[in-house]
Amino acid sequence: GANQPSATAQPVAQPDARRSTTHTSRDAMADNKEALRALKIKTGVMTRVRKELAMYEQEVKTETEKLEAMKADGRDPHDVKQQDQVLGESTMMIGDCKSRMESAFNDLLAAVEEHGPDCEGSEELTAAKAILDEVEPTLEV
Repeated sequence: GANQPSATAQPVAQPDARRSTTHTSRDAMADNKEALRALKIKTGVMTRVRKELAMYEQEVKTETEKLEAMKADGRDPHDVKQQDQVLGESTMMIGDCKSRMESAFNDLLAAVEEHGPDCEGSEELTAAKAILDEVEPTLEV
């Protein structure tokens, strides 16, 4: 594909390799800006996935109540089956969201560990740590 590096491409220097060299202050500023951006993006992903999970959990609750009401009202079995499928799809999405949330959590945690020292005192780091603290107890180990 077009995104594949050519066989003759030189390996790209890893960020850790640069750390041992002395930075000019401008390089440090650029790294800091990238670190802040990475934290902000990963925090945003975590926030979005968490919101999505809450939405699906609410949907499952609503659809379950609707299904129970349909059964209690003796509605057409076909309609009940349709509602059961809707509920099943919402339930599947919760599992998908939970795995994406776990992945987002691990990505954000790694970013905080990597960039935290460079971003000390920033609102991005504070926000990242706050959402990690909120989400961690909800993760299934």
